[in-house]
Amino acid sequence: MSMCFPPCSWSGSMRNPLHKRFPRELRNNIGKYLGMFLMMMFAVAFTSGFMMAANSIVVIGDGMRDAYVIEDGHFVVDFQADEDSIADVEALGCTVYQDFYNNVPLSLPETASGQLTDLTVRLYQNRTQVNLASYAQGCEPTQANEIALDRVFCANHDLSVGDSVTVNGQEFVISGIMTLPDYQALFEKNSNFIFNAITFSVAQVTPEAYEAIGSAGQTFNYSFVMNDRSLDKPTRVDIEEEMMKTLSSDGETLSDFIDYEDNQGIGYATDDAAHDQVMWMVLVIILVVIMAFVFVVLTGATIEAESAVIGTLLASGWRKGELLRHYLALPVICGFVACSLGLVLGITVMEEPMAGLYYNSYSLPPYHLIWSWRIVFLTTIVPFLLLSGITLFGLMRKLGNTPLQFLRREVAHKSRRHSLHLPDGLTYPTRFRLRVLIRNLSHFITLFAGILFASLLLLFGTCMLPVVQNYASQMRDNVAAQYEYVLKTPLELQGTSSDRAAYAAAEDIAYSDNALDGFGDYGYFSDMIRAMSVDEDATPVNTLENSSEAIAQVEKFAMATVEIERAFGGESEEVTIYGIQPDSAYWQGLDIGDGKIVATKGLAEKTKLEVGQSVSAYDAREGEAYDLCITSATESETDMSLYMSIDDFNQLFGNDADYFNAYASNEPLQIDERFVASVITPDEMDKIADQLVDSMGSIMQMMMAVAVPVYLILVYLLTKTVIDRSARSISYMKVFGYRAREVNGLYIRPITYVVLGSLVVSMPIIVSMLTVLMKVVFMSYSGNFPLVIPASNYVLLFVVGVVAYAFVAFLHVRRVKRVPLELAMKISE
Repeated sequence: MSMCFPPCSWSGSMRNPLHKRFPRELRNNIGKYLGMFLMMMFAVAFTSGFMMAANSIVVIGDGMRDAYVIEDGHFVVDFQADEDSIADVEALGCTVYQDFYNNVPLSLPETASGQLTDLTVRLYQNRTQVNLASYAQGCEPTQANEIALDRVFCANHDLSVGDSVTVNGQEFVISGIMTLPDYQALFEKNSNFIFNAITFSVAQVTPEAYEAIGSAGQTFNYSFVMNDRSLDKPTRVDIEEEMMKTLSSDGETLSDFIDYEDNQGIGYATDDAAHDQVMWMVLVIILVVIMAFVFVVLTGATIEAESAVIGTLLASGWRKGELLRHYLALPVICGFVACSLGLVLGITVMEEPMAGLYYNSYSLPPYHLIWSWRIVFLTTIVPFLLLSGITLFGLMRKLGNTPLQFLRREVAHKSRRHSLHLPDGLTYPTRFRLRVLIRNLSHFITLFAGILFASLLLLFGTCMLPVVQNYASQMRDNVAAQYEYVLKTPLELQGTSSDRAAYAAAEDIAYSDNALDGFGDYGYFSDMIRAMSVDEDATPVNTLENSSEAIAQVEKFAMATVEIERAFGGESEEVTIYGIQPDSAYWQGLDIGDGKIVATKGLAEKTKLEVGQSVSAYDAREGEAYDLCITSATESETDMSLYMSIDDFNQLFGNDADYFNAYASNEPLQIDERFVASVITPDEMDKIADQLVDSMGSIMQMMMAVAVPVYLILVYLLTKTVIDRSARSISYMKVFGYRAREVNGLYIRPITYVVLGSLVVSMPIIVSMLTVLMKVVFMSYSGNFPLVIPASNYVLLFVVGVVAYAFVAFLHVRRVKRVPLELAMKISE
């Protein structure tokens, strides 16, 4: 090799002649550096953009409590509360605000998209003290014919400031498009399982407009703010219970009472964004592992390819530290530019579309970027440090060889695999391909590992949506009856006509006197019972009549919600405890009674429960902890429940022996709505499924946008490395008279076999790794999400792998044609 180098004394100066090699090295290895650059840039741009947006939304949402004076809770009474009653409640340590509203029909202009006739708007007067509105466009109404509507509702119907709508028969002009902080997700009822921004909206009007529309049928809602907003939930709940008792003793009739932590309209959106960050954190980890793997491979390939040059430089007097800095320079510069540009693209190009995924569904204040150094560190600095550190480590390890070893190209690990005897009956091309495979076995193992990681990333992106869809479908199957009526307080369905008439008359008397008790214990109708000379310890009777056939198939049960610590992550899982009949017609095959407790498989997996093991369950509302011993488990993978007999349930929670708070029925029941907390049906579960798919579908597409280009680049870089390592042998074959097509058959075909084999063989390993990853991804979500990979996903993975490699192989075939004959001659010198 004819190379001339200047004295090594120049190397420490700014005129280091080795720097002149940078342009040539970059040009000769443009594929390697471009691939590394694009992979890092894509990874940093997507992950930093999404996580910065999701983090900003969480911070914005958390800051709304103080910025917009979000309530600590609210209660609803049947009639406007007396001033003395409000004063008694405020004496307990809070401030109460009138926040009345009226649900009225809404009509949109014919030009609005998605024109519907069954629309409802919840009208409030302009709020000035609590739950303050945030305006995205326009301003709050100041005229009697002006109205402000919810931002997401307006977006769904293409409404803008200046458009006209009809509210309860009166025409209004939209003066502002806003967000109410207690309706970040548009739940018409807090008991609903899914929000509705299509047929339901909230609005603000002037007090004059509110009175003009009419207060008939309005809801007497009162919001309260604690004087000490740092109270924990058990302490706050104790005060709220005192508030309910005070209102009841003052003769007020409560029909609703909700703490802000239980209000889905307040916390639903930020919880969703916080949970999704875990998913992208897993993606970041996968990408970092992939990049670390690629850096190791590329560093080793660089040293092997440059071994003769390095040996010559060392023999000429260059120090290893000088060579280390030289070979570290290009990867570090490439990585720094890629990470920096990726971060810039992430926060300028990707961030707002990522935030838009949430703003299309949730009513949040105007978005603005909130810088987070934690996210910059995780998505940008860590990959760059990883590149620099691994490249440095690989160079130091390789540069530990002697100059003679470098000159002889003995820096790579040698073995005796090339001396293995092959069967004599094999044809020459077959024997040659086997020799290529054997001699490059370590390289092909590296290729297999790379395809494994790339396939893991791709399958991770493609299987997220099927996992969510499977979870949603199983939620429907977990509903034991066609209707599960959850009650606010026990209510008997079966009673004589005289009983129903008596309770209906007593209710009328109580309403007219505004003297009904609240929801405390069994005392909801205590005044009414005493007024009618009925046993005051009796459970109230439903005032609506149901057929004897419907009542005959009804089954009483009890429900309670507790928290159990998850397997890892430091958070708790919300678990429903069911107290059911031992001979239940709806929950069959459960071994309950005599203190036995049955856990579902999904709960056991999420919290690492084992049969025979005791677990601590915490009731956040009551501040009580219960030790429960699991005696058996069901096969339900998504249900997060515990089952026991209703007698054991009442004994555990200290209830009366005949206590219940729910009905299971396959027939619709007529129940006084004042007693119904929620109705669980399979159709409601379908709505949840649709919302899950809708909210996560766009995120899955984003993840695929990351996975596919990274997959292509990774396969290209790894297969290119194998071709580069065989460049000298390919040159020899050309010298011996082999045509390019024949050389492709000898070198490209073995790589093709390895790629196709790796795609198949890696599948079981990927599934095992993905099972663990899914547990991490969905650990912060409520419920258990078992891994489901449809057969079509395996086919898609294989097809994408084949297509990606076909594209890469086409580039390699062109590269083989360009391998010069003189390469072999130069080596011989």
